[in-house]
Amino acid sequence: MSSLSIFTRGVSRGTLTLFREKQWVTALGALFGVFVLVQLLVLVLTGLEGMQSMLKNRTDLRLEIRETATDVEFQSFYSELSNLEYVRETVFITKEKAFEQTRATDPELIAFLEEFKIENPFSDTIGITLRSLDDYNQLSDFVGQERFAAIIDPTFLTKVTDQEKHVYALLNITRAGRMLTMIILGITAAALIFITTELVRRRAFARSDEVLVERLVGATPFSIVVPFITEAVILLTMSIILSALTLIVLIGLLPSIVPALTEGGILSSLTREVSPLLTTLLPVMIVAELIAAPVIATIGAWLGVRPQISAPRIHFAT
Repeated sequence: MSSLSIFTRGVSRGTLTLFREKQWVTALGALFGVFVLVQLLVLVLTGLEGMQSMLKNRTDLRLEIRETATDVEFQSFYSELSNLEYVRETVFITKEKAFEQTRATDPELIAFLEEFKIENPFSDTIGITLRSLDDYNQLSDFVGQERFAAIIDPTFLTKVTDQEKHVYALLNITRAGRMLTMIILGITAAALIFITTELVRRRAFARSDEVLVERLVGATPFSIVVPFITEAVILLTMSIILSALTLIVLIGLLPSIVPALTEGGILSSLTREVSPLLTTLLPVMIVAELIAAPVIATIGAWLGVRPQISAPRIHFAT
């Protein structure tokens, strides 16, 4: 009999046997639980990646313009700064505009200045948004050039501000969280193989007489293990599909569970960062899991059935 025929018959037997025996529901529940955990860990990883991207992309710095700087010098510097590849956006803020902005954010300070007729203490500034927080050192080197000393006072860049320290601290936390999540994900993937192995081993043990008969009639290890691989593939595929549907429903319900994620909420920017990642990552993750299912099933089925296949054959006395 050809290998293709053996494989086809094994797949047919495995499918019929699986749904004939009611124990498959328990096995499906166990695998479903593991895959839900995997999907949730991937969701957490995506959230951490989005948070890290959001922190890196929300870097806002202010450069103060010296009062002695001429318009020509300022325009030349501003043009060079705006054309830097690591600068996302620049905006010129006059001291009058800064005064009015402070009126909205700190009205008590403005009331104090007006009450005692103190002149506008603010300076003309340039607001800079970097493409990434990692580009901060490049900006510092650029601004610190001697030719800009008469235009910009670079001393404020010698130390990272409290806000940037906070951002760096958050970045370190998200990196640590991502590393921890990946470790847990790896452990979960290993556990999935062990769970599959144990499930197949139990099913093989429950059908040990059937396996013994096959061995006695000269069945090859391949023909014996194919039905078990088929059962494992079906269970894994069903678990992946059910867990993916569960994840999609959970993602849809997240704005209701966590109102801060809705538009206008304090975490709405995180939602905007994560949504494109999920749109790309979710289909790739599901396809990757479906591709990995036969591999996991083969490893688990072989490890589970191997003890019975490799046991010494029974010889009948003549």
